[in-house]
Amino acid sequence: MRMRKAAGWILLVIAVAAVVAVSVGFSRDHADKDQVVAYVQSADIWQARQHLLWQEADVAYSVQVAQQERILQAAEAEEAADVALVQAGDHAAMLRQGDREDQLIRSVVAACDPAVAMQLPTVGELAWPLTGPMKVTSPYGERMHPIIGEEAFHRGIDLHARYGSAILAPADGVVLYVGPKTAYGNMLVVLHGGGIATVYGHLWKFAVHPYERVQKGQILGYTGNTGFSTGPHLHFEVRQDGEPTNPLEWMPPIETTEQGH
Repeated sequence: MRMRKAAGWILLVIAVAAVVAVSVGFSRDHADKDQVVAYVQSADIWQARQHLLWQEADVAYSVQVAQQERILQAAEAEEAADVALVQAGDHAAMLRQGDREDQLIRSVVAACDPAVAMQLPTVGELAWPLTGPMKVTSPYGERMHPIIGEEAFHRGIDLHARYGSAILAPADGVVLYVGPKTAYGNMLVVLHGGGIATVYGHLWKFAVHPYERVQKGQILGYTGNTGFSTGPHLHFEVRQDGEPTNPLEWMPPIETTEQGH
């Protein structure tokens, strides 16, 4: 009798175990199917989210571009207003415009492709940009501005020259900027090796074009009387990484006088 009861309990345990095994297998199979469905749905959701992210990026970019355009338009409007004031003889506007053009020169130098700059030979010394005897008519640094009539920083030197004198490249380089400005008049910016740039102001006309490679002694343009100028001369700057330096430190010494243009 006892043997029959024991056998019955064993069969009951075996049956329960079989039911549990079948149930677990069914649950796993169902879970796997759910996981596959969830995976497909996640991929769709991922693609939708990526699409939304790209849309958000496009919107952000459009906002940024619109903001930059507004800033540029505001800056152009401010410059146009200052140019009008300059023509009316406003000295404060003259100083602001001079600073604005200084920032332009810095930006032009900084924006040059490094691959181009690396191809230029290092500058140890610069030649004078004019031929014949040299005379500095206005020095580098603080000076009495000849037009404004008060002290202002002079970022270069003024060289005495007759109208239409040839301006020569003081070293090999590449032309970065050619164009008319209010303070500098007709202006040239040339980049040389080692981050050295030379700036030429108040020109009559140009003999080179932007991005043109030039060799030492090549004619860049001709002296004139444009911009903030009281007579024909050459405004000449030497900049290192965009920062003005004393040009006399880069060239042989010559006579310096205090009367400027």
